[in-house]
Amino acid sequence: MTNYFSIQFFRRPFFLCALLKQTPRCMKLSAILLFVFAGLALATESYSQSTLLDINAKNKTVQDVLDEIEKQSEYHFFYNNKQVNTSRIVTVKSSKGTVFNILDQLFSGTDISYKVLEKSIILSQKETLHKAGAVQQDIRKISGVVKDATGMTIIGANVVEKGSTNGTVTDADGRFELSIPSNATLTISYIGYLTQNITVGNHTLFDITLEEDSKTLGEVVVTAFGIKREEKALGYAVQKVKGDELATVKTVDIATSLTGKVAGMNVKNSTEFNASPTVLVRGEEPLIVVDGVPYSNISLRDIVSDDIESIDVLKGATASALYGARGGSGVIMITTKKGSTEEGLDISVNSSTMFNAGYLAIPEAQASYSSGTGGKYDSYDYVWGDKLDIGHTAVQYNPYTYEWEEQPLVSKGKNNFRNFLEQGLSTNNNISVAWKGKNGGFRTSLNHVYSKGQYPNEKLQKLTYSITGNAKYGNLTFEGGAIWNKRFYSNDRGAGYGGGGYIYNLIVWTGADYDVRDYRDYWIQGKEHQQQNWRYSGYYDNPYFLAYECTRQNDYDKLNTYAFAKYDILPWLNVSTRTGIDFYASRTQTKNPIGTINAGNKNGSFSLSKGTGYSVNSDFILAANQTFGDFNIDGMLGGTVYYYYDDSMTSSTSNGLSIPGYYSLNASKDPVSSSSSYKSKRVNSVYAKLSMAWNNLLFVDATGRNDWSSTLPAETRSYFYPSVSASLLMSEFIDLPEPFTFWKMRGSWTVTKSDLSIFDTQQAYSVSTNVWNKLNTATYPTSLRSSTLKPVTARSYEIGTAFNVWNNRLRFDVAYYNKLKYNLTRNATISSASGFSSTLLNYEEEQLRRGVELTIGADLIQTNDWKWNVNVNWARDRYFYDKVDPVYSTQNQWVQNGLRWDWLSVRDWERDPDGNIILYNGLPRRSEYQSFAGYEYPDWIWGINSTLSYKNWTLYMAFDGRVGGTAFNQTEQAMWNSGSHPKSDTPERYEEVVNGNINYIAQGVKIVSGSVEYDTDGNIVSDTRVFAPNDVPVSYQSFIQAYEPWSGTQAYQNFRSTTFFKIRELSLTYAFPKNLCNKVNLKGASVSFIGQNLLLWAKEFKYADPDVDKDDLSSPSQRFLGFNVKLDF
Repeated sequence: MTNYFSIQFFRRPFFLCALLKQTPRCMKLSAILLFVFAGLALATESYSQSTLLDINAKNKTVQDVLDEIEKQSEYHFFYNNKQVNTSRIVTVKSSKGTVFNILDQLFSGTDISYKVLEKSIILSQKETLHKAGAVQQDIRKISGVVKDATGMTIIGANVVEKGSTNGTVTDADGRFELSIPSNATLTISYIGYLTQNITVGNHTLFDITLEEDSKTLGEVVVTAFGIKREEKALGYAVQKVKGDELATVKTVDIATSLTGKVAGMNVKNSTEFNASPTVLVRGEEPLIVVDGVPYSNISLRDIVSDDIESIDVLKGATASALYGARGGSGVIMITTKKGSTEEGLDISVNSSTMFNAGYLAIPEAQASYSSGTGGKYDSYDYVWGDKLDIGHTAVQYNPYTYEWEEQPLVSKGKNNFRNFLEQGLSTNNNISVAWKGKNGGFRTSLNHVYSKGQYPNEKLQKLTYSITGNAKYGNLTFEGGAIWNKRFYSNDRGAGYGGGGYIYNLIVWTGADYDVRDYRDYWIQGKEHQQQNWRYSGYYDNPYFLAYECTRQNDYDKLNTYAFAKYDILPWLNVSTRTGIDFYASRTQTKNPIGTINAGNKNGSFSLSKGTGYSVNSDFILAANQTFGDFNIDGMLGGTVYYYYDDSMTSSTSNGLSIPGYYSLNASKDPVSSSSSYKSKRVNSVYAKLSMAWNNLLFVDATGRNDWSSTLPAETRSYFYPSVSASLLMSEFIDLPEPFTFWKMRGSWTVTKSDLSIFDTQQAYSVSTNVWNKLNTATYPTSLRSSTLKPVTARSYEIGTAFNVWNNRLRFDVAYYNKLKYNLTRNATISSASGFSSTLLNYEEEQLRRGVELTIGADLIQTNDWKWNVNVNWARDRYFYDKVDPVYSTQNQWVQNGLRWDWLSVRDWERDPDGNIILYNGLPRRSEYQSFAGYEYPDWIWGINSTLSYKNWTLYMAFDGRVGGTAFNQTEQAMWNSGSHPKSDTPERYEEVVNGNINYIAQGVKIVSGSVEYDTDGNIVSDTRVFAPNDVPVSYQSFIQAYEPWSGTQAYQNFRSTTFFKIRELSLTYAFPKNLCNKVNLKGASVSFIGQNLLLWAKEFKYADPDVDKDDLSSPSQRFLGFNVKLDF
């Protein structure tokens, strides 16, 4: 028998409200508990009159009689056991009697009466029931709709009579109906919004708008499988980025706009054309999930910023445990927009355009010396030639006569690189149409991106079409969507150290003795497609020839689509299925014309690469959610089938082109060389989740997943990994001192396992055509496959806390994580007598990653006209050796238990005990031993985002940077070695070239006598050497080329700190007043001045941007400025 209950939905609320108001203060709780379920039923006598009972109770308790009534009927009793004495002994006899006859006998002579509401019977004191019924005439029926600030209706908002449990929730259209006394006050609340109180008065219709509460941790975030949960219930770190934050400063890739917005997310932005940023979460690459589907063929570049509703970054393995190995490094959950914000049709236009407005980092070359070597001009190699602009002449190439003529040696090409660069441009235009009806809606958008690179013939066209929609029919909910991407670019070659690189040809290896603009006509007239119009014959090509003839073009199509359906079996039980399918097709053509010098085959070449692939991910989930008193239990049981397939083919001409300018495989002089590959993988999974909450302040989650992967041996193919997490709201347990207003503690633990790459455990032949004497070959693998390999395993745990102060104006979140990886795999050398050269095995090394993340949010100013919000993100990530394998771990002094894993080493110069370089005949000598050069990863990363608003004006600025980390600065070393470095223009060089005096004496020491002995790590064991200051003069060029060798041999002094600071984004927006917009039939309009990559300060990098975390003759880092226009119809 039920005697304690709580619920918020009533069909006879007026009766209960009146009863509560007539109850003394000390009895209000009892009345609430007594009558809360009664409001579910309509009062009716039909069931009461038609149901006849047989009761024969002699010397039984009241409780026994009530139990017998419930047993013979569908009645349920509700009462407060402090008011109703159910232990009283009674005798009741009734044959074929109604429930009224029995209750009259049962409570005869007591002050207890009853109220029958269909199949619910309330037992209470007579006076209380009488007074409750006397006030029913003051009740009125009201209705309304609840929306957010954008006009979107809110589903599931709580609408309650203040001070009572009389209430309801808004339906799928945001509407509600409620019966309530006229003098009552409505309380409207929803997760993530400020609670609002409204006096009913004489009103019967309400249009209610809730404002977002960015300061609470009750915000809803999207977790694994698209499940929405309150952030306060999570035992792991999650950070949300709203779509509106990405829709003003728009470029090619939304990953750039995420830089500095999420603690622990390290975004490495490249300066190269069509290069996507690298995104790491806690040092590892996360899984990307769009609308609940973990597509295999998708990237952040495929998602349009205007289509994004929100991005939730689930950090660490526990947050994504239900995704298995693919989610072991965290997940970026992207939720796209599904429809209009309110019933009807919405049309939106969002256009951004940005132009190159200068450079943050750009390589510069000296313009005082010509090409050549030894102080003499030549057009073959290096920039150690003659002095320019002092009246010297040399036989030089004339690009207009195609002849070699005696000409003055002047610096007419001192701005060659900048003159070769072109105006960069980026446009991003979007139009979307959305509609919402009573039972569903849809949204479709078309987005076009045009990116003009800074080098000639760099053009990217990107077209994205998306459509999403949802519908509800009874207990069925449907949702689906598709994203189609079409990309084409004309040429993406020209980057890096190599024959086709522009910086390689213009900055590093050619001098200022020619003007590159004279070579725009890059073919010799009459010898088109056969001979370049160019002054160099050794290693370097005409940059315009490279840009327009040595090209790599790509045409790319990708489709990502999904369908979701859910059926509510019971109010607390549902079953759902989601299937996502992606497909891609890529076609790449690489052309090298006849006459190429260093960028490819001199006889010309053509290659064609095609790739296709798809993946299917299907989920089936049974979920339940039920409340038992103060406890809420949320469970899920499901399974997933994941299949991945990829097929690629590459064919290329052999031994040149038979027809100049004709790029086709049919133009191959010899039989075409072809290769192809395909790979597939399947993973079957089952999983379960159980979430428990007590009193809305203690939350515990547990998950388990088992995978069966096709890439593992049959013996180890099945593997299980669990997780558990908890969250405790301390502020609900204890009274916090001022100024604290909120405090939460959380923790989580998980084990994840990763399967192997395709073919790691399977033997596969490699087949190639036209390998030798026009014959084909099939090659057996040289690596022995193991049948006992275990999956790589990672144990992770995380602890964190969040607290707010000063009425939530200042918010802090701190997390510490620890991830141990073991069962690692590596290739090990084996005896060639086995017929193989290596084998893949598990070894005993264990690697530990740990770090700290801090997020601070502050509302610095909050007035009617002024608002200033600042968010700060900071993270520190470290990677260590936790255990070293004595046999298979790398053997050197930096590989030890407890030391950092990300060490860099290089052979330094020989030095004396004081660190001075030892010179031999005036020149340095490289040590035979490796020296520590630094740690690759930064010490910490940070970001600051500031939004300052005044009335209709909003100023947004984003700052970010990294502190620490080391990278090889290839640009500096390459310029020093070739003679083009600006700092190589020294008095010693002038004296040597112009006056013929070789008198450069380098700083350092020379050995006078003695010897030295080293151990295996290069540490000095004994040293009897005697040193003296160096006094040996040498050629300046000889010393520099010894100290700064060819950049393929990295020099110690060129490992530099990657510390930097950037102003990443800026926007100044004016939102036009609504009354003005209404006059021109607009719902809203705004215009913005925008900028990206505005300012750079780098500690040690000068000619390259350290943002990308490496330097391979990096292209200039561009500053972009422009405007954005938004119109809503």
